[in-house]
Amino acid sequence: MGGAAAEDRLRAAVSVLEREMKGCTRRLLPGAAALAVLGVFLWWGLFAPAGTVFQLYDRRNEKVVLEVPAGPGDQFRLEIEHSFEHIPWLEFYTVLPDGSFNLDKIAVAGYGAGIPAEMDVPTRIEDGMVWMEDINSVFPELKWLTSDTYMKGLELNGEEIFDFRTLPNASRIRGSIIEKRGHFFHG
Repeated sequence: MGGAAAEDRLRAAVSVLEREMKGCTRRLLPGAAALAVLGVFLWWGLFAPAGTVFQLYDRRNEKVVLEVPAGPGDQFRLEIEHSFEHIPWLEFYTVLPDGSFNLDKIAVAGYGAGIPAEMDVPTRIEDGMVWMEDINSVFPELKWLTSDTYMKGLELNGEEIFDFRTLPNASRIRGSIIEKRGHFFHG
């Protein structure tokens, strides 16, 4: 009979432990769930991919002068005036999947000093502009030393987003695609 009594005591102890474990689980489960929700919320707010932007950065003054949503497939058009010939010069870029810029084509109102006349690309004349297409030169970022006279506007998908004449002459500007992370601190 000693074996049966020991067995009963063991069953009673296991039963007590099972009740204690269930009670402990009931008390800990809501806290663990709350911590998991808080962890996901903090990850989303601080580290989750939040999209890409095009950023113009003044390298001399170390400040952002423009930041707009942009990403792969978006198209930019830069308008400048040739400083010697005083003719329009347009450059067309497409954002590539890695965030670099493909120079698709340029349009210039003539040939002359500093204008690439011998590129081996399809060339046509339309409305007084010489169009050179399928250039396909890739730039990891765009860098300009601006002119408050000759650099004009920058368009994104057909809408003007920046006028370079608003900057001091000879500003050192970098244009790049930046991946934003976190959703908390984006205006």
